[in-house]
Amino acid sequence: MQSVADQIYHRMSDGPPNKAWTARDFVDIGARSAIDVGLHRLHGDQRIRRIDQGLYDIPHVNQLTKKPSPPDYKSVIDAVARRDGSKVLVDGITAANNLGLTNAVPAKVTVWTDARLKPIKLGHLTIDFRTVAPSRLVWAGRPAAQVVQALIWLRDVLPSDQDQSKRRLVKILNDPDYGRRIRDDLATNLGDLPTWLVPTVKDLLRTTSDIPDHDPGSRGNPIP
Repeated sequence: MQSVADQIYHRMSDGPPNKAWTARDFVDIGARSAIDVGLHRLHGDQRIRRIDQGLYDIPHVNQLTKKPSPPDYKSVIDAVARRDGSKVLVDGITAANNLGLTNAVPAKVTVWTDARLKPIKLGHLTIDFRTVAPSRLVWAGRPAAQVVQALIWLRDVLPSDQDQSKRRLVKILNDPDYGRRIRDDLATNLGDLPTWLVPTVKDLLRTTSDIPDHDPGSRGNPIP
């Protein structure tokens, strides 16, 4: 029978590459105390890497530098949310970069959250957590979160680069895997958008496929 540590390691090995893990991801394997001991043992044996308090991954060696590559910051942010049960929302420039709407690469990723968290350094990149009011976290955890953050950041860019940005956004909203979830989230929660952004989002939704007819109104009412 496999030990708790071995079960944890096998799950991490079989999981997505570069994923960050927390003790909460192994609650079905054993008691929390046994999981903590297993993670501590794996880290002591250098089979896993400790990214930050309660965050672990299996490091992969960069074939060019022959050194361990830093973990994927997006996975680390998701793991922080699971670890602390907190809401997280990346800043606009990070969201725009993730969605291919800008080539600007931030030296620091700012994450809005409802918790007080210390920065996490991943190689040359720093994840900086900024505590904000609940009203600024309305879109946290939603399918359209990054689209909304990116659109707010792109407010001054859209007039000059509107066609290119719009084509990319339409492609995102029409993606066969996740586009429908994003469209539905935007369409049924227009009331949570800044007022100035509502016409832009309505226009985007009209240009995408499979958009149902909606009635105008506040949150909860679909798009016209």
